[in-house]
Amino acid sequence: MFLKIFLIPLITLLLILTGNTVWSKSFTIDKIDIQAEILPDGSMQLTEARTYTFWGEFSWADYRLPLANIGEIKDFTLRDETTEYQPDSDEKPGSYQLHVGSDEFYVRWNYRATNESRTFTLRYRITEPVTLYQDVAEFYFQFIGDANQKQIEEANISIQLPQPAFYPEVRAWAHGPLWGNVQFDNGKIVLTVSPLPANQFWEARVVFPLDWVPEEKRQIAAIQLSNILAEEDTWAKEANQKREKAWEEEQSKEEKKAQAWIFSYILMGIPPIIWLILFLKYGKGYTVPYYEKISSELPVNEPPAITGTFFHAHQVPGSAITATIFDLAHRGYLTIEQITQQEKKWWGTKKPEFALKLIYQQKADDNLLDFEKNLLDFIFNELGEGKPMVEFSVFKKRSPLVRGWFRQWSKIVKEHIKEQPLIEKKSGRATTYSLLCSLAAGTAGVLVVIFLGTPGILAIISGAIFFLLSFTIIRYLPEAKLRRRKLAALYKYLRKYYFLQDTERTIWPGKVDAFLIYGMALGIGNHVVEKMMSALTADQQTHYFPWYHYPPGNFTTPSDFASALTSMVTIASSTMSSSSGSGGGASGGGGGGGGGASGGAG
Repeated sequence: MFLKIFLIPLITLLLILTGNTVWSKSFTIDKIDIQAEILPDGSMQLTEARTYTFWGEFSWADYRLPLANIGEIKDFTLRDETTEYQPDSDEKPGSYQLHVGSDEFYVRWNYRATNESRTFTLRYRITEPVTLYQDVAEFYFQFIGDANQKQIEEANISIQLPQPAFYPEVRAWAHGPLWGNVQFDNGKIVLTVSPLPANQFWEARVVFPLDWVPEEKRQIAAIQLSNILAEEDTWAKEANQKREKAWEEEQSKEEKKAQAWIFSYILMGIPPIIWLILFLKYGKGYTVPYYEKISSELPVNEPPAITGTFFHAHQVPGSAITATIFDLAHRGYLTIEQITQQEKKWWGTKKPEFALKLIYQQKADDNLLDFEKNLLDFIFNELGEGKPMVEFSVFKKRSPLVRGWFRQWSKIVKEHIKEQPLIEKKSGRATTYSLLCSLAAGTAGVLVVIFLGTPGILAIISGAIFFLLSFTIIRYLPEAKLRRRKLAALYKYLRKYYFLQDTERTIWPGKVDAFLIYGMALGIGNHVVEKMMSALTADQQTHYFPWYHYPPGNFTTPSDFASALTSMVTIASSTMSSSSGSGGGASGGGGGGGGGASGGAG
């Protein structure tokens, strides 16, 4: 140890003094930021910012991109923080040399950098990055190839399609390291990975509607979407298996190390002891006189938004908006207009389009609650700009406004249930004590990891588990528990299709509109809605849903009606939800995308 104390500074000093040696010259690729935009003509505009940190003197860097299956490179430009680089064969600072062959694009640029960080921005257009099949358009591109000899500390890619990208109309996957991530963000697709090790690629695969790009762009006469989904599903399963295996191996290793650290065992045991004591004293639920598992009993004189919020533990679900719209239509304040029919095209099924039409004129003595008035005002005055009819597409186009409004609307709804407590106060305090204890044990485990080593992970895990289990101490008040059980029985009645049994078939059609409205508030899925609507005759559809209007001159069968209404529910739930997209982890498959850029410096 004494020798190391003197050797380390000595070696450092020698490296500084011998600045001309190979050991003093190195560089890192700190970050790559890529902005990719698929243009309306099917080409791609790509802007790539590459940030390097240099130790020693450097004078050049290069970049190469395979051209297989992506077309040509056009409109190339290069700059750093201060200089616009120009093509020149003299290799002087601020110049670049460009070589474009039949299979590779290559550029080398010249600069001067010593012990500093520099960012170089390359910008160019790729003519044919998109492939069109008979059923879908595919963008499959390797933004960073596996020929890179250096680790990239952080790689961020943002992809903008000709129209805003939202799931499930657009599907996106990332291929590369298993810790990478892909998500939808404000109409764009964002891929992130940190770090990206040397000799590993990072690519995107995106499928989107055919009509977003011109038909002549790399047309292939094949149905491909099902094959793509099957291929990605296989890769995702393989990636999940690898993740699970790595996690199990790490857990085994940590458990063995934990045997040496008595602090970890002590900290690990505290949360379960505290939790058990508090659970036995405050966590056992009250017995309520209701034992029905299945029931068709509906709430009486209660708005569906209140029912859904109570059922979801005082959290306003996105489906509360859909249920409220249906309820207002049922009560005669608006109608739901089906503007177009569902059509079967050669590339797939074109879903029908819908709109809300206001038929209610506000009166001083109306029976609308404040959140119902607020909803109508938002739809027809803010989104519809005073027009009496608002198409559902407006909700998606103005989703940021909808999400901001929904947060305020939720507060108004919650005001109506603040006098309907769910939880016993003593049980709530006990839950808080258990949460704090678990949090303290987990924090102490972090300190053990920092100062002693990995055995502290056991305390962190114990703290996390019993942090979650602390919520089992919560004890519902008898009135709240009884009400929730009734709603749960109704929810199961709908979810399990008990309304289709012979004993119910003559009863439930008279309540089908109420079942639909409250079912939506409780969170039933589209498959339940479709079952309910398919079981109605054409006459029953017209009788029980007079507020749902078909396109003039069109007659629909029960199955058509069910399909149309299910489509409308899907659109309403997705466009008026508080979330804008979906995402997930990268898979380890792929490698089939065009591109594959790499580069170095010297």
